[in-house]
Amino acid sequence: MAKAKKKKKNEKMEADTPLQEDVVDTPEVLSEEDAQDPEETLDYWKDKALRAQADMQNMRRRLMDDTEDRVRMRLEALLNDLIRVADYMEAALGSIPEGVQKAEQADAFLAGMSAIQQALEGVMLGHGMTFIAPKDKDEFNPEEHEAVETLADDSLSEPRLDLLSRGYRMGKRILRPAKVKIVGPGTPEPPAEKA
Repeated sequence: MAKAKKKKKNEKMEADTPLQEDVVDTPEVLSEEDAQDPEETLDYWKDKALRAQADMQNMRRRLMDDTEDRVRMRLEALLNDLIRVADYMEAALGSIPEGVQKAEQADAFLAGMSAIQQALEGVMLGHGMTFIAPKDKDEFNPEEHEAVETLADDSLSEPRLDLLSRGYRMGKRILRPAKVKIVGPGTPEPPAEKA
């Protein structure tokens, strides 16, 4: 009984498998005149070999490009997850009350939290990530900054940026823009919508 099932399975596999002549491209056949001239025959086969070599190089290049793209996308996904962890760590360190910061018992805890934050930033920098943290005098760049709020301050002669949350870049690609508040002279304009 088992042999009959195995035989049926083999017959089915043979039926599903295309014939060898269907799979292999048949090369162009040289005419009898070309086959008699050794110089043309040699040129023909040299041309075929060069084309095959070029096709192989193109295939290798495409395969390497695809592999690099997949690795980059996975690394970006991991770093995006680390960005959330870094945000939580930054928020935790920023929300510690001043009374706790001055307590002697809290020194070890705060030093440990700071060490974790520095290690996390070291991992991010080690994998090619850079931080986007504009200074006060920097100009607003819509490609790197996201304006969350605009305020008018007539005491200022030129606009300034207040950093609310730093951004992250990997190579030329922006993973997350820096969130900023624009403070400038005159009436505030609503923040530009992101495309």
